[in-house]
This record gives sequence, structure tokens and C-alpha cells, in this order.
Amino acid sequence: MPFRPNNYGSKTLTEQTMDSPEVKHSRWPSPIWLVPLVSLLVAGWLLYDQLLQRDVQIEITFDNGAGIKPGVDLRYRGVPVGSVDKIVLSDDLNHVTVHASLNRDAEKLAREKSRFWIVEPELGIAGARNLDTLVSGKYIAVSPGEGEPVKEFDGLETPPEQQPNLGLRVTLVAKQLGSLKKGRHIYYRDVQVGTIGESELSQGGRFVEVQAIIEPKYTRLVRSNTRFWNSSGLSVDVGLFKGAQIQASSLENLLRGGISFATPTEAGPLAKEGERFDLYSQPEDDWQEWAPIMKWK
Repeated sequence: MPFRPNNYGSKTLTEQTMDSPEVKHSRWPSPIWLVPLVSLLVAGWLLYDQLLQRDVQIEITFDNGAGIKPGVDLRYRGVPVGSVDKIVLSDDLNHVTVHASLNRDAEKLAREKSRFWIVEPELGIAGARNLDTLVSGKYIAVSPGEGEPVKEFDGLETPPEQQPNLGLRVTLVAKQLGSLKKGRHIYYRDVQVGTIGESELSQGGRFVEVQAIIEPKYTRLVRSNTRFWNSSGLSVDVGLFKGAQIQASSLENLLRGGISFATPTEAGPLAKEGERFDLYSQPEDDWQEWAPIMKWK
């Protein structure tokens, strides 16, 4: 029989029966890689959520930090919106800086024109305010304002309603400050027309200079010959036949301190910004009888 070569070339029988299998590559990665990917996404989301919940750090500067300590509340409309972290003295030792945290949901309170002040109890025969602080202690109140977000604020020494508005500013010169205090009221005929501002010793230290701020709509009441006096105290007049006569201003003035003024019937020119006046301890008899006719509105 003649020899016939097979059709398999030089391959042996074993090689012919063990051809390599065809390998097909999947277009999708192995499911095992989904585990670290999902873990990474979850960790990223948790970090993002934590950043969203993080408190807003702010600094508030006050002249005095008495009664304020770490943990004291920051409140808006009576609701806690943050707390004090720490209190430090300023570099010049003239102020205290309160480091506080605002809740993230209250971050809109940290705006340029927002105002912060310390709330404390006020007791007196004329009335009482903020009695809740007798139990809870002092806290820092905040009033929201407009503007860009900021982190540093100058705290108010008195509540906003006691802050003087823009108006006529004059200087009253007195021998003693007495019970006068920033934020107290100035009266004309027992009607509040202004607010007491800052006070300081005169340059030579012989007198006390008190800033008086008259509200814009009442500035025409103050003339160059106006007389100011401290209406916080009692006036005692003793006579041989009439006995002792005691006069007092309004009870609120007596307890909290205030200033009154009167303008002569023949009113002088309008007072100028920064004009200086003597502050008397009590009025003379005829001052309160003066009745000038003035267009004050």
C-alpha cells in the first residue's frame, strides 16, 4: 500500500487532540472591584455630609466679658444657635475676644451687619427685664443683618434698641459721671429724644465728657443756649417756713440714670455737631418753665 501523508502536517496525534481553547475577554470588570469603589463613594459622602454639618467659627469682641464662659449660649429669638468655645484677652489688654461656634443651620446669622450683645438681668423698682438669665445665666443674643459672610464682629455693650441712631452729637461736660451710663436716655419734657453715648475724662482730668446723641427728628430742639442737667437724682429744697421740698424726675430716670434738657423761650441758633455744653447737677427753677415755639419736625 502506498504511503499517504495525513492532512495534519507534522502535528502528532496528541497535539491534534489538545488544541488551545479560544479565550473570550468580557467587556465588564470583575464584580470584585465594585466593593472598594462603593466603599470609596460611601466614605466621600460621609466626609461631605460631615463638612456640611460643621459649625461656623466666629469671633466677637467686647469691652468686658464678665459672666461669659465656655458653653454659654448664642441665641436668636430665644433659641440656642451656637455656643461659646473660649474667651481670650486682646493683644492690647483693652478688650476680650469671644471665640464661638454657630450651628451650620444658623450660618446666615454671620453677616456683616449682624449684631451681638450680652443679655443679663436688669432689676429695679421701675421694672425688670431678662429674668430668665437669673436661672440660666448670661447669654449672647444675635440680631441678623445683611451683607457678606464674615467671621469677626464688634459686640454691642447695650441691646440694639438702646443704641443711638445717627443724629446730632454734642458733648456734655460734668464734674462727676454719677449714675450716667452708655445707652441710657435723654429727655425733653419727659419724652425720650436721645441716648447717652461714650464718656471719658477730659484731657486734663478735671472733668468728665459725656457724649449725647439726639435723634434726627429732634435735633432742632437743641440750640446754642440749651441747658442740660442730670435728671437721675433727687433735688431737696429746705426753707424756714415751707419746710423740705423733694423733687425727683421720672422714676425710671431716678433708678437707671438719665439726662434732661430745656431750651429758653428765646431760642438761640441751632446747635452744631460736636458743640460743648455744661451738664448741671440739677435744673434752675425757671428752666422747666421755658416754652419756646420751635418747628422740630
